[in-house]
Amino acid sequence: MLYRYKIKIKKTESGQLKYQLITSYINPNIIGNVFSSVYMTMISNLPDIIFLCGFMGSGKSTIGRGLADSLEWPFLDLDDKIEEIAGQEIPEIFEREGEAGFRTIERRALLEVARKFKGVVALGGGSLQSQHMVDHLKLKGLLIFLETPISVILGRVSGDENRPLLLDKRGNPKNKKVLEQDLQALYDERLPFYKQAVINVANDGSKSPEQIVEILLKKIRNHVEDY
Repeated sequence: MLYRYKIKIKKTESGQLKYQLITSYINPNIIGNVFSSVYMTMISNLPDIIFLCGFMGSGKSTIGRGLADSLEWPFLDLDDKIEEIAGQEIPEIFEREGEAGFRTIERRALLEVARKFKGVVALGGGSLQSQHMVDHLKLKGLLIFLETPISVILGRVSGDENRPLLLDKRGNPKNKKVLEQDLQALYDERLPFYKQAVINVANDGSKSPEQIVEILLKKIRNHVEDY
């Protein structure tokens, strides 16, 4: 079953902000849409930017677009912003600047996005480069972690030559055993940063992107209510 969410903001006479979350769903066995409304009174500094973090192949871009569509918010893939700033595609940046050079550009792009953009942002797998960056993003908006097992990630990214970290020093795809070892080590290194996200959603491949978006929206609503 597919759901669609909208958020409307109204100001009461006392100046308090009231948020209306409108949930609509379509049941193929029922003609028409069924709407239900849930009214929530929230604090006025509700974050207007959502960051999706997670390892490569965790579905950040796909789910990020679905989340943005449901909220009717803009969507941005951080990789697109990096390429815009560098004037090059990601593989070319890695080839010319190396990973260190790429991370410098990535940090610049992310800080600019955090400062200016309002909407849903899909981060790169290594965007959370430091504790300072994690803290900064949590201060600016809502950080969400899409947790995906390495076994699932391997099935999604294997053979993708547009991902520089999957290639050896000669630019050839790593063999399966080496790739699995390298990705597991990298995942373990980044996991402590991912785990600091405010919301964690498992994406092990057993649910469709639409179902993940539905779960996310419910968790976001619950978080804001609790907050």
